[in-house]
Amino acid sequence: MINILILSHCELTKELIKTAEVIAGRQDNLFYLDQDIRKENLSSLQNKISEILQKINSEKGTLILTDMLGGTPCNAAVLLTKIYNIEIITGVNLPMILSAIFASRVSPTAKDLAAKVLADGKKSIVDAKQLLFEKLK
Repeated sequence: MINILILSHCELTKELIKTAEVIAGRQDNLFYLDQDIRKENLSSLQNKISEILQKINSEKGTLILTDMLGGTPCNAAVLLTKIYNIEIITGVNLPMILSAIFASRVSPTAKDLAAKVLADGKKSIVDAKQLLFEKLK
């Protein structure tokens, strides 16, 4: 099973994980930084992420999901790609986490898992009103 590390600003990560586990049950391969990153600079956050990766990263790699491209969590994680076998996808949402949970059991590598989660994340973003009215035609 591939481990998944979720990084975001404020309490978003905790709430996303809590919601995903309501749907999918408790997950042993979901990790997050249990700390308010607003008090961290890029270097200190990078060190904290590195500490987590030292414990959870495996030969298959680790998938990191972050809230936004260019944000401190993403920037800190990207700097670690030279050290760890990690894949990073930004724009995390609940469907992406659920996709990661279920596909992490069968994906051979974090790179394969990242591709699946990215595709599923893109599919989950829709104009609900437009979709509804197209179905009613």
